[in-house]
Formats: sequence, C-alpha cells, structure tokens
Amino acid sequence: MHPMLTLTVLLLVLATVACAMPAHKGMPVEVAGDWQVKVGPGQVTLGGRQITLAEPVTVAIAPVAVVSVRDEETPRLPMYDEKTGPWRRGLHPKALLAQECVCTGLLVAGSLKVKAGPGAAQIFEPGKDVRVEEYWTGVGRVEGGPLGDSQKVWLDYDYVPCRLDSIVVDAAGQVKVVPGTPAPNMARPPTLAEGETAIARVWLQGPTAKLADINLYPIEPEAPVVAAPVADKLLPKTLAKLRNGQKVLIVAWGDSVTAGSGCGGQPQYWYQNRFGVELHERFPQSEVEVRTAGWGGRNSRTYMDQPRGAQFDFVRDVLEPKPDLVVIEFVNDSYLSGEALVKQYDEIVQKIGGNGSEIIFLTPHLVRPDWMKLDDPRVDDDPRPYVRDLRQYAADHSIALADGSARWCRLWRQGLPYIIYEANWINHPEAKGLQLFVDALMALFPEK
Repeated sequence: MHPMLTLTVLLLVLATVACAMPAHKGMPVEVAGDWQVKVGPGQVTLGGRQITLAEPVTVAIAPVAVVSVRDEETPRLPMYDEKTGPWRRGLHPKALLAQECVCTGLLVAGSLKVKAGPGAAQIFEPGKDVRVEEYWTGVGRVEGGPLGDSQKVWLDYDYVPCRLDSIVVDAAGQVKVVPGTPAPNMARPPTLAEGETAIARVWLQGPTAKLADINLYPIEPEAPVVAAPVADKLLPKTLAKLRNGQKVLIVAWGDSVTAGSGCGGQPQYWYQNRFGVELHERFPQSEVEVRTAGWGGRNSRTYMDQPRGAQFDFVRDVLEPKPDLVVIEFVNDSYLSGEALVKQYDEIVQKIGGNGSEIIFLTPHLVRPDWMKLDDPRVDDDPRPYVRDLRQYAADHSIALADGSARWCRLWRQGLPYIIYEANWINHPEAKGLQLFVDALMALFPEK
C-alpha cells in the first residue's frame, strides 16, 4: 500500500472555464478528424528558426494502446473507507501509482477485477464482496464481506497511459509526428532529432475515443514572463548584504511544497535550495544559507497556531533565526480571499516584518484542474481569488512578490500540460515545476 498523502482540500469557488482553445500566436492547429490534426497554413519563429507552411498539412495521431495487467498479486486488501480522501480509499493498482497518490481517470471502465487466485480463479463481486472506485482506482474490502484482513488477492485491470506527442517540422521542411513515450504519470515530450523543431504538441490522457480541441497544445514563440527586478526597492537590506559579501540567511516557510514533497528525498531540487544556489552564483562574494520551515498538509494559520515547542513552531522556525529574508509559499492558503486574506496576511507581515526580516510572497503553482473547477487547463491567468488578492495585497503593501503562478500558466503556450509537472497528480510539483518558482524568485534580483 502506497504512503498516505496528507493534503488540505482547497475550498475554491471558481467560475467554470469553457473548453475552447484560447487565442494563441503559434502555428494554427485544429482537429481534422477523429485521429487527425490539421497544421497551418501559417508562419511562426521557434528556436531561432522561421517556419512557414504555405498550405495546410494533415497528420495522423495514433491512439494510445491499452495496457493489460493480469494477476497482480497483493498480500491483503484494506477496507474501503469512504470517510477519507479519495486518493487513499483502499488499495490502488501498482501501475497507476503516482508519488504518494494515484493517477486518476486512466482505468478502462469495468476492467478492474479482484480475484481469489491467479488465472481463472473466483472473481469477487463489486458492490457486494469488494468496493471499486474507478476514477481514483481505489479497491477495498466491504464490511461483512467474504475477504479476510490478511487474505491475499490478485488484480486484473486495463488502463490507458498518458502520452505527449510532438508535431514537428524536420530539416527538410516536412511536417511529421514524433510520438512521446506512454507513461501513467509525468509523461514527457519526445526527444527530437537534429533539425526537428516542435511546432505543437498533442496531449492524450487516459481512455480517449477521439481527439478534441482540448488535446491540442500549439507552441508559441518564447515570450518570457515580464518581471522587473524590484530588490533595490523592496528587498534593500538583503540585496545590500549580497552585494557587500555578507552572509544572508533565508527561511522558506510553507506547506508540503516547501517541504519538498514532490522531490522525495532529493532536497537539492527543492525550490528554496535551488534559489540559494542561484543567488550565490549571481552574488558569489556572499554566503547564502537557506533553512526550511515546511509542514505538509497545513496552511499558514495552522502553522502559526501551534504551541511553543511543538514539532512545527512558528516562533522557533521562522522568527528566532532572525532571517534576512522569508519566502512564503502556501498553496494551502488558497481558501483565503478578500478580507480573510488581508486579516491573515496582516498578522504574518506584522510578525515577520516586525522581526526585522524582509518578505517575498511566492504565488502557488496550479493544482489538478478539477480541484480548480477548470474544464480546460490551458489558462493564461490563475483563476483562484487567492492568487488575485495576494498579488493585490503585495502591491498595496509594497512587498516583493515572486509570481510562480504566472509561469505555470504559461506552460500550455510552451506545449506543456501543467499536470506533467505534478509528481503526485494533484499538487506536488517535481523538479522542473519547482524550477519555475526559482526563476520567479531570481527575477526579483538584478544581475549584479
């Protein structure tokens, strides 16, 4: 059984986004058949190369093959618990596990069977002997059913992994499809041959009857997120120390993202540690020390309300070190907006700023689309009121804000569905996703 996942459910009230591709500046692409995509005509400059298609070209996309798993042995089947989070209700098939969680929506309907033995053994009846939840792929025993707590079972199931294909123009100017490698989670675009330039990508996620507009990810010319350095004005003490060769102490305060959950046991990829490394590379005369105060599944209020001496102690972890700079990341604060956000962040600023530390607010990454009530994950601006109001709060109070969210919202225009950067398929960014935070933080500082 995979490790339990501790998450705070985000209480978001958002407008539904329609499933029509937002306007883009890449090569025109559109669905031309069940498994066909029309590309062009048009012109685009990508990777320093100008690509012109005078006439439209239609390419075929191959459906992702179904993967069949038979006789997956498991030593026991836990009870199916409806009272807990859907990601931990019962047991999940091994092939569909994500980090600490499970890949959703990939299972072929009706294919998951629980058996008393391998091969053609007895199949336990769903709803009577066992409980099966297909979207979250959870399966477990039912109260009073025939399965014992330590009884071994075997699973049969079919699933359709994800795949990210690239539509490319090769060195000869020909348009073709380079398929990606299927994977249940964190599917990556394919490696291209010399002379090939990707002009669009096609994202396939789970069982798909035919292509739709939502599968298309045209690639736009690079348009970096505009973020003028503000450290001279908003982080003057920290910047002065960096320039003068003095030691700088940074505390990263946040939730599971700051605690590095998406990178497992690889702290070298945590955003705050990478930030410290890159800051030292830019100001090599100064030593940069980074400390982490991260508590998975909690928000800023919970952390601040812990008693002194607890495992997570706000005063001990954030205030007593007397850091020069505190970076604040709380995706689990996304339930806040309006006056509630102002009240909470007024207290945060009073305590941390009053302690002599400068502050950077780090806007959060995008979480799974259904948690954000998004029909279409290709968004140009974060739909969460929390992000909107945090930006406004930072502007109103002259506090530095590293806009990680803006960089996540640009991924689709780079031909990348943002879910491929979620290690747990929900809200834990892996290394490349965390690097977007690093880029946002570094953008606040001048080159020297």
